Amino acid sequence: MPINYPEHKLFYRPPLSYIDIGRVVYNGRYADIYNYARDEYMRDIGFSYSSFNIKHEKHLAVVESNIKFRKPVFYDEETTIVSKVEKIGTRSIIFNQKIYTKEMKVVANESKFIMVCIDKRFKAASIPESLKKAFENGPFKN
Repeated sequence: MPINYPEHKLFYRPPLSYIDIGRVVYNGRYADIYNYARDEYMRDIGFSYSSFNIKHEKHLAVVESNIKFRKPVFYDEETTIVSKVEKIGTRSIIFNQKIYTKEMKVVANESKFIMVCIDKRFKAASIPESLKKAFENGPFKN
């Protein structure tokens, strides 16, 4: 039976450096924004990415990404990024993420990232059981 992983919510305002000539977040910056949200998610489950990398000598590498753009996001606009693990395999994690505007009423865009756990030699590696359990238990704060 699939696990229903808890959601992680992160309040976010795009900085001026992410804005393009059209006065909205540049499309290429959304990968950075979603990466930031995943980093915060891991920190909030007690697995800061830096400690994961140092302690386990592993890295989560993006092998596939898909972002659907629905509505532009403007400089300094209040948004909420919702991140949810769809599935954790032995060596991969699938994340679904959405950026909401207007008090969680409008989806600005949504994404899916498939990540593979790799070791320091860039070879596929098992995801530590402790990380799987941390995602199951969910964020300490939300």
